[in-house]
Amino acid sequence: MIATIKSWLSALISWVGRIFEWLKGLFTDFMEFVMDIPVKIFGGILDGVIYILSLIPVPDFLQQGALQTMFNSLGPDVIYFVDFFGIDTGLGLIGAAIIFNLTRKALTLGQW
Repeated sequence: MIATIKSWLSALISWVGRIFEWLKGLFTDFMEFVMDIPVKIFGGILDGVIYILSLIPVPDFLQQGALQTMFNSLGPDVIYFVDFFGIDTGLGLIGAAIIFNLTRKALTLGQW
């Protein structure tokens, strides 16, 4: 009789333990959901910004490859020095720096 009561109590205690483990898992999943809400909202905001930026038309002087046409019209000796001094890489780095600076200003609302 005591063995039966002991087995019932151990079964009851293990059942209650499983309920608490289930509640703990439920709470953990809920907290992960709550922590993911700001990420989802920020992702939606960034998707909206990307959509708005895609609506801006490309300027005419960039559509026709004016910079490429200008470099193609240079003589071979000038093209050698442009390649030797890495003007193309330098212009790319300057463009990346300007984009970084403008992005930093936009994200920090001009505080930096």
